[in-house]
Amino acid sequence: MMARSLRVAPEYIEKVKSAPQRNGYPSQQSLATDIGFSLSTVKSFLTGKPIDYLNFVELSKKLALDWQDIAYKEPEMMIIGVRKDYDK
Repeated sequence: MMARSLRVAPEYIEKVKSAPQRNGYPSQQSLATDIGFSLSTVKSFLTGKPIDYLNFVELSKKLALDWQDIAYKEPEMMIIGVRKDYDK
């Protein structure tokens, strides 16, 4: 099942924060206006706060970023201490 929201991984935040300028947007507001999102959504994306999955993908594409690379991956759940002979 896909996560309903995504956020930028901490190690990519600096790269993501500089992406609007690299892509010709003088301000976060100009990016928000161009893509049709609220300024708060753009700010959240650029600072690593969770936003809607589809918005994350669209903002990534608009800023020439690979959304799968920059998305924070939740650590895999680990099952510890499960034994095959548990019910014997």
